Amino acid sequence: MKIKNFLQLIRYKNLLFLILVQLLFSAMFVYAKTASFYNIDFIKLFLLIQTTTLLAAAGNVINDYFDVEADRINKPNKVIIGEFISGKNALLIYFALNFFGVISGVVLAYIHGKVFYGLLFVAISSGLYLYSKSYKKIAVLGNFIISVFVALSIYLIYLLPPFDNRFFDDYKQLKHAVFAYTIFAFLLNFIREIVKDLEDINGDYSQEIKTLPIIIGRKRTQNSLFYIASIPFLLSILLVSSLNNILIGIYFAVCILIPLGYFIYQIKEVKTKEQFHKLSTLLKFIMLFGILSILLITTISN
Repeated sequence: MKIKNFLQLIRYKNLLFLILVQLLFSAMFVYAKTASFYNIDFIKLFLLIQTTTLLAAAGNVINDYFDVEADRINKPNKVIIGEFISGKNALLIYFALNFFGVISGVVLAYIHGKVFYGLLFVAISSGLYLYSKSYKKIAVLGNFIISVFVALSIYLIYLLPPFDNRFFDDYKQLKHAVFAYTIFAFLLNFIREIVKDLEDINGDYSQEIKTLPIIIGRKRTQNSLFYIASIPFLLSILLVSSLNNILIGIYFAVCILIPLGYFIYQIKEVKTKEQFHKLSTLLKFIMLFGILSILLITTISN
């Protein structure tokens, strides 16, 4: 097994993005109110990132394990299991990542004095397994579950912060910011998951996976996405209006509102797999710039 294949299996690019998100939010939340990074507890931060990264990597492995046949149709050039890594070795990698991820999460909860929260990581581990094995085959439910897990990577900073537990109690606006970004991440990822279902409709149909496009049809799904995508668009406008800052307004207009508006305009018209893939990629960039906006917002508020 080559390192390259292993990195592809765990989807290292997505994991790097996850690490960036948690580093960025943790650092900027502290900086917003203290103008320094000295209040960050780096042990807690390391455990938080390690836990979420290991569990996410395990989830990616088990997802690919159950999706091998569908992936041979949807993305034959990206199949790793069975081509470069055996199914047996993939399962061993999954169990190792999962075990150490859960243990790391329990230690993190213990350090915070919230041992009960350790069960949350057991639930995440179990949920990702059940999603990959069964729930992703159920229309909307699978999209909803995986989007909750993505949003949870931000919300965990509130539940188990890498700084003093009383920090959010002292600065209520940071608590509101966590909620806002959590909802934003959930909505955009939910939309992207359905776009990916549209992109992979042929492979999913062959494997009898009941995604939304297969149940209600491609056109109705596209029409639904038109209205769903309008929600984060309108919420972004409300956020910019409430902050009342010209630099934030320009940033959101260029990096989020215009690209999201383009997505809303295009989603009813696209037809090919390649076009759906481009819109899925566009949503990834919108999510990235949405996350990076925390740099501007917290710096200005400081």
